Amino acid sequence: MELKEFTYVSTLAQCGSFTKASARLFITQPALSNYISKVEDEIGVKLFDRSSSPLVLTYAGQQYLKRARVILNQLEDMNREMRDITHHKTGRLRIGFPSERIVYMLPLILTPFKARYPGIDVEVMSGPGNRLVESLREGNVDFVFLPAWHSYKDIARTKIAEEELVLVAARNYLGQEHFLDREAGVVNWRSVAGLPLVTLNKGHALRASVEVLYRNAGVKPNIVFESHSNMLSYRLAAQGLGITIIPEITLELMKGSMEAEVFHLSEMPVTWEVYALHREGCYIGEVEQALLDMTRREMAAHRTIKSGYQPYS
Repeated sequence: MELKEFTYVSTLAQCGSFTKASARLFITQPALSNYISKVEDEIGVKLFDRSSSPLVLTYAGQQYLKRARVILNQLEDMNREMRDITHHKTGRLRIGFPSERIVYMLPLILTPFKARYPGIDVEVMSGPGNRLVESLREGNVDFVFLPAWHSYKDIARTKIAEEELVLVAARNYLGQEHFLDREAGVVNWRSVAGLPLVTLNKGHALRASVEVLYRNAGVKPNIVFESHSNMLSYRLAAQGLGITIIPEITLELMKGSMEAEVFHLSEMPVTWEVYALHREGCYIGEVEQALLDMTRREMAAHRTIKSGYQPYS
């Protein structure tokens, strides 16, 4: 067996087609097809069901890929450790973000990171949180920056930042009965939870957190629209479609956009922690640790700072 063999099978499984996989591997489609067939002949079992579209792994293929990914991940760890030993700062770093978090976070960390490590190629992936975690498990990404209220099996995490979740509504959409403290901008969550809700599609980390808030309030959410982004949710709430709950970083992205009112969900901030997720037991080298430190520092420096616990404006 060759390492190239593991890479080819893993890439084909990820892409689901010979056309896409051959393009990613920079080889011709017939060459890839012949190579996979040769591997299957050598081990005496079919790895892919070619009758389906997209391609799917057979049971044998699933077991093969599980072992192959362990070997590829160990090779990646070894390369990082050799890089640290030789102080040869080249290689790659693959990082993933939810679709809007990348807009906020990547500009904060990419420039200082590249200035310090110009020889490290940074590859970026974006998508819903559940897909990013799956890509992490599959070995297709090294770190995923994701907020969460729960842990993931076989995934380690390092805290990067803490963010408040806030409620957004159109101006004068809420009545006096919806507040615990109108002057401080604190809503009565049980009261506002019955209002129409704009929220993210399932699969996003925020959607899962919003569902927890509603379960704690004992209220079934009245969802009037499922959005693909927090910025869209903000704009729809600003137009009076309903309330929405978003992380405070979205407010930075929406500066200069439609005006809306923003409130605290309780007298003590409702927050979630943002983590850098990575494979449990993977090697964290100098470059990787520097990325985590830079991200933590930049997020702290750019977080919205308030004097005391004041209403948003």
